[in-house]
Amino acid sequence: MAIRFHLFESLLLPSLACQTDPDFTLLVIVSEDMPQVYQDRLDATAEAFPFVRLNRTLMREYSAMIHPFMVETTAGGTECAVHFRIDDDDALPATYIARLRHDALRLEPGALICYSYGIVGFLHGGRAYHGFRHMPFHAQGLARLAGPGALRSPLHLQHRSAGDAYPSYVDPSFTGFHFTQHLVNNTKGYGSVVHEGGADERFMELIVRANPELGQGAEASAACDAALAEGFPFSTGPRIRARLRETTDPHWLCETFGFPQG
Repeated sequence: MAIRFHLFESLLLPSLACQTDPDFTLLVIVSEDMPQVYQDRLDATAEAFPFVRLNRTLMREYSAMIHPFMVETTAGGTECAVHFRIDDDDALPATYIARLRHDALRLEPGALICYSYGIVGFLHGGRAYHGFRHMPFHAQGLARLAGPGALRSPLHLQHRSAGDAYPSYVDPSFTGFHFTQHLVNNTKGYGSVVHEGGADERFMELIVRANPELGQGAEASAACDAALAEGFPFSTGPRIRARLRETTDPHWLCETFGFPQG
């Protein structure tokens, strides 16, 4: 939990706080079963970031839980609204909301919007790296225009295959996301806790092919750090990599947050 809060507060939320278009809401789904120490931290975070809306629930069926919010944002199913998905450890560029609003105007309800070219931050061999990556229909900011007859949110969809089923607008012309690959990504599961290691060799082969500077020992290319500085002005490439390296010391993070260890 310390790692999740660390990236949530130092990466995702700052990226949303610096949006050039501040007219949006981040709905954070929270289990009522979460221990109180984490609930208290979330309450303080929501106060610090006014765009955060907490929804505490015991419901485990996402579609039933999210439906009232989909209806609310589309005025009972007669208006349109754009919904996007984002994980707590990733980030979106400062122009994301503005671009999303502009691009949605050309689309019909049910259509997807994906900004497919971005940056991945990851660990390997005890070091943190950044590299460009093209990821069609990824989860970092995948959006859908909701409206009459289209009240399924992007989280209802299997993002990798979503483009096979829905009309889509895909723009790879700018840095559209920051994907964070760390050692407790929930896509890897929580069957065991491992805080050392990093990206496997297959991933490294793919990322070095697209970013040859990494194969020469650099943590990021000059172009990648420039893209981070432009798209994510709350920080810099080296500082984000420092935050990523800190995930390898969860005990220190627990002490920092005042979270229990065990």
